[in-house]
Amino acid sequence: MNKTLKYVVLGGIFLIPFIPFIVANDFFFPFITGKNFAFRILVEIIFASWVAWALVDTSVRPRGSALVYAFVAFILSLGVSTLLAENTNKALWSNFERMEGYVTIVHLGAYFLVLTSVLNVEKLWKAFWNTSIGVSIALSLFGIGQIAGFFVINQGGVRLDATFGNATYLAVYMLFHAFITIYALAKWKPSRWVQIVYGIALVLQFSMVFYTATRGTILGLLGGLFVSGLVFALFSKNTPQLRKAGIGLIAALVIVVGAFLPLRDAPFVTESPVLSRLASINLEEGSTRFSIWNMAWKGFLEKPVFGWGQENFNYVFNTHYDASLYAQEPWFDRAHNVFFDWLVAGGALGLLLYVSFYAITLWYLWRKENGFDISERALFTGLLAGYAFHNLFVFDNLMSYVLFFAVLGYIHQRHTKNVVPFGGEKMISPWYAKTVAGVMAVLLIVVVYSVNVPGMVRAAGLIDSIRPYQEGLAKNFEEFKGVVTDSGVGRQEVHEQLLQFALQIRDQSFADRVTDELKTEVGQFAVNEFSKEIERNPNDTRLRLFFGSFLRQVGAHTQADEMLLAAHMLSPEKQSVLFELGALQLDKGDTLGALAYFKQAYELEPRYDRARSLYVAVAIRAGESEIADALLIERYDTVTPNDDIVLQAYVDVGNNQRVVQIAENKVLADPENFQTHLQLAAAYLEVGRRADAVEALGEAIKRNPDFKTQGEYFISEIQAGRNP
Repeated sequence: MNKTLKYVVLGGIFLIPFIPFIVANDFFFPFITGKNFAFRILVEIIFASWVAWALVDTSVRPRGSALVYAFVAFILSLGVSTLLAENTNKALWSNFERMEGYVTIVHLGAYFLVLTSVLNVEKLWKAFWNTSIGVSIALSLFGIGQIAGFFVINQGGVRLDATFGNATYLAVYMLFHAFITIYALAKWKPSRWVQIVYGIALVLQFSMVFYTATRGTILGLLGGLFVSGLVFALFSKNTPQLRKAGIGLIAALVIVVGAFLPLRDAPFVTESPVLSRLASINLEEGSTRFSIWNMAWKGFLEKPVFGWGQENFNYVFNTHYDASLYAQEPWFDRAHNVFFDWLVAGGALGLLLYVSFYAITLWYLWRKENGFDISERALFTGLLAGYAFHNLFVFDNLMSYVLFFAVLGYIHQRHTKNVVPFGGEKMISPWYAKTVAGVMAVLLIVVVYSVNVPGMVRAAGLIDSIRPYQEGLAKNFEEFKGVVTDSGVGRQEVHEQLLQFALQIRDQSFADRVTDELKTEVGQFAVNEFSKEIERNPNDTRLRLFFGSFLRQVGAHTQADEMLLAAHMLSPEKQSVLFELGALQLDKGDTLGALAYFKQAYELEPRYDRARSLYVAVAIRAGESEIADALLIERYDTVTPNDDIVLQAYVDVGNNQRVVQIAENKVLADPENFQTHLQLAAAYLEVGRRADAVEALGEAIKRNPDFKTQGEYFISEIQAGRNP
């Protein structure tokens, strides 16, 4: 039995570095869900097998240390935070987009415990790190394929993401491996061929960090190398070669950074997607981060001890939302700073315990009794510094957690190699060991199923719910009914997708594919289920805004008004809520009421052009031309800007002269766009300038030959005295 358990545990441990290859295209958020479900299942298997193995083999029992106790305290503290969370379900299970939550933290704790107990000799750690380095090489080659155009960049643009689906996740993964590979070169004295492989790996890893264009990670890598060089320079007095190498590294970094700063505006910088991102770093651009960190601090002050629980940052973000963030994504679920994230999620206790991981590990590294030499101290200190700097501007993901805990585990193992394991040499009777093994096998089946299978079914089912079917939209509805749930991972995402589906099938483009009975049934089901979600999470601004917008669009004005006003109370500076309230008043025919809401949204942040345009548009419709003209002249020095929102308002009130002027401005701004010429033709026709309309249509045909037949028909109709 021991041999079998050993192979299961070691096999699982050595499979975990391969998790980055998993992309579960049949799951919702395929780059996230597949990796996380695989990690959880592997950890559950190896943990259960390890418990049974450790009963009969004292060498693989855990060894106590300050780091282990800090991990245990961290998990217990977050357990309390989860119980006290505003949204306990989300704090426990997270969602498909992140797949973190307390469940993941518990699995990471189990992974750390098994890793540090089983990989208890240098030979095993060497094999583990080499495996991980090998995977990083393969992922780097995939990244090169993305550069060459053989593989698509999943998040779009030019920032490499390999199989992570997110450039930042790839960047921090390679940051870890760059330091680990340097460590392997420095410490393991490999053969020449292996040195060449490590050298190639390093070039690839550094290239991947660069081509992800992730500024925080690039600076973290450079800063981590600077720290390593500083350690070599200051603490290698007895090793002149290392001291010179450290000084040389510092000098090289200073020269590179110093040479880059004066060249920020050079063509080769501005034309490079990566270098231009680095050159754009400034305090003004960082103001968004500072605003969010300020919100996080305010949220911490409200719940300072145990925090809000994981995945509950949205409550802090919405309550303390600052209208100056109008140009950013509307629903931040992270502070984009790991330390602030833990301050909000776990309170002061959670953050202190998280920071203790760094502090204790550094103490282990620099404690003379542990026998770490200067190169080990320099490289691991640099790695921790680089990772910490990276974490100042982004947030963690599964593989960065795994690598971080693996590094801590390696240093912990070195620190505790002479520590007596828990239980000492006390043996367990074979009968008792077999009984426990049987119990663990049963528990394993229960845990694997209950923790993973419902979520996997839901992640796959949600994809099935939104894919097209020959059977029609009724089939989609049946799929939705199968994935709607009252608890578990992805609950909110399922409900939001259901609401969008219920709205989508009401669109005129689906008129020939859906019956009135199906529309009614889907709408009622969506309203009932989303109402339950609101009851479970009454203080979630996002849910109330989504639901209020849906109710407005289906004509349930009274309920929409109640829902949107509640959302406004929860997030007073959220302009999107005010926009919906204004739109609701327009739907009800209350133009002056709408004007008040759009005015409020504009005055929260006058720099927000969309808020200004919407305010102007409603002012035009309300007959408040003086207000509209003043706002437009202040911003554009004209009352006829190139703005579709303002254009539609002029169309609605019949101000054809200004419609023509805006249409002409749009052509001047984008003369090669046939749509602008088409809009101009329509404007000319509206004011009776038929010859000019024909000329504009001719210009549209020149820009788009595919429009020739239809355009010539329009021209013939106009020339015949008819309006097409």
